[in-house]
Amino acid sequence: MFQEKKEMEALSRNLERLIGGEYLGMAEVSRDTLPSKIQHQIIRLSDKIRGNEERIGREKDEIKKLIAEIAHQLRNPLANMEVYLEMLAEEEASEEERQFCIEAIAASEGRIRFLTEAFIRMARLESRIIQIKKESLYLRDTLLNSILQAKTLSEEKGIQIRLEAAEIKVPHDANWLGEAVYNLLDNSMKYSEKDSYIDVRAVQNEMFVQVVVRDYGIGIMEGEENLIFQRFYRGKRVTVQEGFGLGLYLSREIVLQHGGFVKARRMSPGLEIAVYLPVGERRR
Repeated sequence: MFQEKKEMEALSRNLERLIGGEYLGMAEVSRDTLPSKIQHQIIRLSDKIRGNEERIGREKDEIKKLIAEIAHQLRNPLANMEVYLEMLAEEEASEEERQFCIEAIAASEGRIRFLTEAFIRMARLESRIIQIKKESLYLRDTLLNSILQAKTLSEEKGIQIRLEAAEIKVPHDANWLGEAVYNLLDNSMKYSEKDSYIDVRAVQNEMFVQVVVRDYGIGIMEGEENLIFQRFYRGKRVTVQEGFGLGLYLSREIVLQHGGFVKARRMSPGLEIAVYLPVGERRR
């Protein structure tokens, strides 16, 4: 009875410490009694609470960082709009200056709208609000749709997109995977010279279906192979090319939700990005 009383008193003390937010630490069960087992369960609960608190802390830090990044990205177009609106309000501004201001404001508004839509997609993907609905579809059709979406920009720069794809069925969400491939193409076109090429190919091996987008542009520097998929990251070789560093990040998130992964490889010249998807079946 005396030993059981001591164990119950220890339980009471540990519960008070747990209520007070104190971490109890791990301990072994000394006796095969009910109070001793409860003691061990309390300690395990303390460890779980601590883990949850650490996770919540990390998530709060990520949210703070994201808010700071969003504010930074929006600051320039908002400031530009303010400047050009003030210029429009000036009575002595010429018609040519007014037209220039209107076009500049429209460009800034477009950047803000693009960023807002990208942030929404990013948040919905990260929080798993969007469900990837995979169907067994021919990958070539999805790639052709992505290339068609990129047609306007590719024609403006005189870039030819060359597709080489076997007739492979892959479980995927055509809309979302199509967006991921379009982002890869858009990235390649931004950093490629006029009148160049982008090669897209799809092949299948025993484990994966591989979609490769290879350009002949400015490429990346050594050590940037993983960095380019981070949110808001822009390569060290980027100078005048416009962009926000979100396209490759969104592509990676979409591919991850398909159960796949992406890899970047430096080429001479250019960059090759490979998407790996769980294997499907060939058309017979």
